[in-house]
Amino acid sequence: MKFGKGGRSMKIRLAAYPLLAMGAMLMMGVPMAAQNPDSANISTLLQHAKEHAVQAHADAEKIESFTRSTLSWRTHSDQIARMRDNINRLGKDVAALSGARAEGSPWQQDAIDHIDPLLQSMADHLSAMIQHLNENQNRVHMPPYVDYARANYQLSEKLLATIRDYADYAEAKSQTESLEQKLELAPKPAEGEE
Repeated sequence: MKFGKGGRSMKIRLAAYPLLAMGAMLMMGVPMAAQNPDSANISTLLQHAKEHAVQAHADAEKIESFTRSTLSWRTHSDQIARMRDNINRLGKDVAALSGARAEGSPWQQDAIDHIDPLLQSMADHLSAMIQHLNENQNRVHMPPYVDYARANYQLSEKLLATIRDYADYAEAKSQTESLEQKLELAPKPAEGEE
């Protein structure tokens, strides 16, 4: 097909038609596939994960601070064991989140998709740190172990920030919805809808 002046041809892009049809349906008020509402279960699990992430971060902070002290490798080992326990608790929370993913709203599914790989990275790094400590017990003040401790702290900080942001968002969203109901600020239907 030729359009325009001078015989220049333009290709009609069929990919644009579904977008036009979808836009037309939205403008006409045709309902599209409904998205899942927020899951109260997932919001609760995010709060639990936040609590365990706070504890694991505090553990990582202590371990990192121990590298600037004269504490024995046993003290490091004890603190790492506490952190491992908190990471395992967090792992159970994240496993429950993953199991409930299908019931979540899009933002909750996004939260799970972001948290899971961060936790896996943290667990892998912690395992490597434990192995390094087991093989180098008298070198807790040497650069390789110090680097593990510092990286472990940074990973815990990133994981905590991610979980905290999603958990805080869930709480704020719930409060906003509660206030909207209290003030009877329900969304008004679009023109032509009743």
